[in-house]
Amino acid sequence: MVETTTAPPPGAGRQTQHTPAVRLSGGGGKRWRWLVLALTLTTAGALSGVIALERLDDRTGIVVADADLPAGHVLTMDDLRVSDMSVSADISFVAASRLEEVVGQTLTLPVSEGGVLPESALGADAEFPEAERALVGAVLTAGNYPSSLGSGAAVSVVVNGEEQSEAGPQAYLALVRSLTPDPGVEGAIVVELLVSSADAARIASASSAGRISLVQVHPRGGA
Repeated sequence: MVETTTAPPPGAGRQTQHTPAVRLSGGGGKRWRWLVLALTLTTAGALSGVIALERLDDRTGIVVADADLPAGHVLTMDDLRVSDMSVSADISFVAASRLEEVVGQTLTLPVSEGGVLPESALGADAEFPEAERALVGAVLTAGNYPSSLGSGAAVSVVVNGEEQSEAGPQAYLALVRSLTPDPGVEGAIVVELLVSSADAARIASASSAGRISLVQVHPRGGA
């Protein structure tokens, strides 16, 4: 007797598995509000960065005072510095590229330390010389001044030929307001010296006798 085994139909005994649906529970509206807020903040941050860069691009180098400067003061390089800042179009200022041009010029207005140097404060209309100061002219021959001397330099005016003390010849602090070659004497220069009014008469007398020499010193140095 032959036994016949019948194979189960395909799929018989096999259980079908269903993947449960994932349900996003509650708070959908809140999530969208947070997403919108995040996008808004990101956009605002980007815009503020662009505005900051634009403002940075508007900054320019301008000349400012490196100390308190009175009206009538003759500008030297040590009186000034360059600062990068944004300035309104209606403010008078001197661009950094013109820094060397203003050295030797006279202030018509006082400028406080860190203040913008106004273009309008440069000129010859100041109350000048200022109180307790005097302007003295002198002709100096070669050898009586440094060859590199220029307008705005701080100098010590050395008076020669007087009765000298044990300390040596007398010397007085001054500023060179202007300096030009003397067309009549080779190597000689004509200078204007801004000096203390207390020293002006003695320096002028010595100058007329050809008894002064100039020594360039540090702007805040001594005689």
